[in-house]
Amino acid sequence: MLLLTNNLVTASSAVSSIDLEVLKANVSAYIELFEMDCTAISGIGIVYYLTTNKTAVSFGGITYNPFPMSIEGIKSSSDGAPARPTIQMSNIANNLGSLMKFIGSLAFLHEDLIGVKVTYIRTFASYLNSASRISAPPLKYTISKKIEHNKTSLKFELRNPLDKERAYLPKRQMLKRDFPGLGINKRVG
Repeated sequence: MLLLTNNLVTASSAVSSIDLEVLKANVSAYIELFEMDCTAISGIGIVYYLTTNKTAVSFGGITYNPFPMSIEGIKSSSDGAPARPTIQMSNIANNLGSLMKFIGSLAFLHEDLIGVKVTYIRTFASYLNSASRISAPPLKYTISKKIEHNKTSLKFELRNPLDKERAYLPKRQMLKRDFPGLGINKRVG
């Protein structure tokens, strides 16, 4: 197959690079990265780049700062509604030797962070510190509600962008008054 554009060549090589990395005898460390886009919240125009790693890492020219967090419940299925994973974040961050309640204060000041876009990126340590962004396909979610808030952590429910109330694929719901032929093939009796 002949690839005509540079974008396709890059995307194709990224997939093959990940495939080759997984097949190696000694796979490099698995890295989880998170991007919290707070531009949807009034008053904040910041994107936070966080990692579960113990030290700051650079990925695609962006520095991701260490922050204790975990994500659970990621699954994909073609049956029913999309999964709603949960993300748990530490409420206490170390800022130059002093402790501060970072996520808790953001949630308190900005409506429990509802509407914040969270991107979950998974890659290997061998792809860090380079200009390219080679990773598994990023998973994109939106914070839909706060589940738990205590002194040490916060837990949020995430929603898939396709999982919107009253949204239909295609965008229009088919009703009998608009499409009279909907009920014609029903069996009677």
